Amino acid sequence: MAAIEKWKGRCACGAVHYESTEKPSLSFHCQCRQCQRATGNGHASLFVVSKNSTTVIGEMAFYDQKADSGNTVSRGFCPNCGSPMINRATAYPDHLVVNTATLDDPSIFGPSNVLFTESSQPWDHIDLKLK
Repeated sequence: MAAIEKWKGRCACGAVHYESTEKPSLSFHCQCRQCQRATGNGHASLFVVSKNSTTVIGEMAFYDQKADSGNTVSRGFCPNCGSPMINRATAYPDHLVVNTATLDDPSIFGPSNVLFTESSQPWDHIDLKLK
């Protein structure tokens, strides 16, 4: 990932935006069925930042899901436009998992791996070097 000072992003309508002052600790594609359903795509592209380094402006709505691991994932989205934005997981209470496409400059994203490849869809082509 590119070294930049702040990671900024927003929802489609601009009602919710965020800024993180630290570089993500992890970046990945997730091919679990829950992420597929939540994004309407074959995978979710995500990065992880600490809660302490991230400011969210605007109100998000959340819905809770049980992950395959048994942990609860709270999926945050803009209640105005529905953009999936920031997830919280009980397994990682000090971190936020951010949807990459919400970045103001998503080209800075560089995934390091792919999770839950056993749920991958044959039409969703991921860089094989990441698996």
